[in-house]
Amino acid sequence: MSNKLVSFTKRRPLFFASLIAVAVAGGLLCAEFRLYAYAVIWHRAHGDFATIGGHRVKLPTLWWKEDADAYDTSLLERAGHSNTFLASQIVVSPAIPGEMRDSDEEELKSTQAIVAIRNRSLSAGTTLSTITLYPKPFKLYCTREGSVISGVKLYSQLLCEAARVPYSFIYNGNPTQENEAESILSTLE
Repeated sequence: MSNKLVSFTKRRPLFFASLIAVAVAGGLLCAEFRLYAYAVIWHRAHGDFATIGGHRVKLPTLWWKEDADAYDTSLLERAGHSNTFLASQIVVSPAIPGEMRDSDEEELKSTQAIVAIRNRSLSAGTTLSTITLYPKPFKLYCTREGSVISGVKLYSQLLCEAARVPYSFIYNGNPTQENEAESILSTLE
């Protein structure tokens, strides 16, 4: 049997080279799209909702939830290409003690003050603004920061907090996926 295999390999080098090339290409495709597959599998196992910071949130198909190593911190991850330098994620972590505001007015003023102070010392190509999101139980006041070079947005960050909510919601990632992050945070229940 082994003699037949040896003689077959000598006569068919192109066959084996093709087989190896197909195996390598298949492996590269699996590596490239593994996060997409993981997101779909997570949704099949958990459904479209995740619990973060004591609230439910609806996740689109390409997003999934992971528990972070830190106490009471959750990560909402988004599938993306493996060659992308910046993965999009939302980090939900306990708010810094003493920074939780008692009213929406105080939270809005605090967010606007942060933007005003930081706008005075921004480096070239950085943008900073305030936005408000409206999930059902409360308003989220967010500081939006982004990096723009030659008119191309490179990076986006949303730092969101709400009055009387002991959690911070931070989006870091691709600016083309910032709207998805805003939609996710707007579905908090």
